[in-house]
Amino acid sequence: MDNYETIEDIYAKKYNSETTARKSIGDFFLNDTHAVDVKSNDLNKNNYSPNIISASKIEKWLTEGKNLSLIFVDYVIVGGEMQIKKDTNLIPIQHISWECLTIQAQGKGVIQKSKPLVIKECSKEEWLKSLAKEYLVFINRERKKLDKLEKKYQL
Repeated sequence: MDNYETIEDIYAKKYNSETTARKSIGDFFLNDTHAVDVKSNDLNKNNYSPNIISASKIEKWLTEGKNLSLIFVDYVIVGGEMQIKKDTNLIPIQHISWECLTIQAQGKGVIQKSKPLVIKECSKEEWLKSLAKEYLVFINRERKKLDKLEKKYQL
């Protein structure tokens, strides 16, 4: 079992749940409409901008009235043993500020944690409005890249 799977199991058990094969939204569920995604980080490696979730998937999930919470876990491996150094409680995704998130090119766009975690309480509706604004920033950035590529390869 990989380290991330072990960590997912630890936190699923902590919340009286089991990990799921439906990994597109969360690693385990608190109920049918509340997914939890565990983001583990090996402090001995350089994990600069971990993927949080597909931007289009979370938009659909939240607009369906469902919830997603995240747990961030920092760990190290010492002498073959995993040691959890720091973790968070459940953080509703809408409480993760766009100050530390960005949308990057992967599929239709993936939300990444690009800076240290910033928590700000926010409603789902407010967070989704910010997602829309950030999506437009992403689209414009990608459009500029594609325009340059198009010019380069036009015959």
